[in-house]
Amino acid sequence: MELNTATEQKILAAATDVFLEKGHDGARMQEIADKAGINKALLHYYFRSKQKLFRTVFKKEAQTMLASIFGVLSPTDKFEAFLEKFVSGYLQNISARKNIMRFILWELDKSPKEVASWFFEVFENSGYPGNPIILRVELAIKHKEIRAVDPKNFVVSLLGMCVFPFIAEPMLKHLLPGFDTESPDFIKKRTRAIIDLIWSDLRIKDIKTKKPRKHKG
Repeated sequence: MELNTATEQKILAAATDVFLEKGHDGARMQEIADKAGINKALLHYYFRSKQKLFRTVFKKEAQTMLASIFGVLSPTDKFEAFLEKFVSGYLQNISARKNIMRFILWELDKSPKEVASWFFEVFENSGYPGNPIILRVELAIKHKEIRAVDPKNFVVSLLGMCVFPFIAEPMLKHLLPGFDTESPDFIKKRTRAIIDLIWSDLRIKDIKTKKPRKHKG
């Protein structure tokens, strides 16, 4: 749905606030209508159901986040710089939109194929014919910037290292005293930790062969 009218924009803004605060199940259409300053009948006229409104909000939020992350990447960057831009951008966006994880987890359970299509729509709009990370890993392997790895497993590991601290934060605060994703230097330190760990494994190391020692005698 193209959101062209002022009323539609007000509904979307109100729904985003309510859904991000309470998630799909906790949100109520009446609360969204009240926040938008309209009656519930008008809300249902534009969006027939809570599910339809939720998906409209989710798609907009997810695509805004993805566009912010992938829009700054360039396939001409050196692989380490490309990786650092992605990790830093991804962490910053998740940190600024922590509640969107509720959206993602809920919607992935219901419509994984549709969610994936939204990702590829963003990739295409950003000028990539497929998953930018996989494409860049394949290119880096081809140009011998990094050792040969399985691109798909690499993406799974990379995303896991970025997302896990935010998903598991309530538990990590008990397991790791002082752990806090709100700390002013968390993004910087986490980015550096991920890059150092990955890059030390991926980079092609110079192997210096030692000449055998001659035995006297």
